[in-house]
Amino acid sequence: MNPPLYQTVTAMIAPALFLTATASLIISTANRMGRIIDRIRKLVEVGNEIGQKPEDFDFADARLTHIGIQLDYLQIRNRRVMVAVTELYLAFGAFVGSSLTIAVDSFTGHYLAGVPTVFATAGVGLLFAASINLVFEARSALRTNHVEVEFYRELSARRREQAARQSPGADHLTA
Repeated sequence: MNPPLYQTVTAMIAPALFLTATASLIISTANRMGRIIDRIRKLVEVGNEIGQKPEDFDFADARLTHIGIQLDYLQIRNRRVMVAVTELYLAFGAFVGSSLTIAVDSFTGHYLAGVPTVFATAGVGLLFAASINLVFEARSALRTNHVEVEFYRELSARRREQAARQSPGADHLTA
């Protein structure tokens, strides 16, 4: 292999490393999106069940309100993941463009010297933006979990209060 060709192939490897990292994030983000979609579908299903037969559920109104809050959080998370996956696919394309323009630049006598760098810089910028979105999405997921735990505790407290009111000798508690 002649030295200029070897240098070209070597230069094309750097974007390939970014491609691998980006592809890994794309897979991870697509999995996140799938989990969010599944959760939305489940909450809608449960909300419909409660709405159709509220008498089958304790505190049906509170449950429906909680489901609405959860769906709001999930929509926010879904938008963040959608933006992140778009940024990741664009970054992937930019890294492919960088690798291709390195090869084309080599064959055209180095007339495109700055173009591969522009593609690579765009890819890194998009990768960075996607990472920021994914951090915010992860934090939102943790907030959603906190809301779920608090709602569970609220329902548990309501059940205890209700049981205390219904138990014999509870008259002294209300007096």
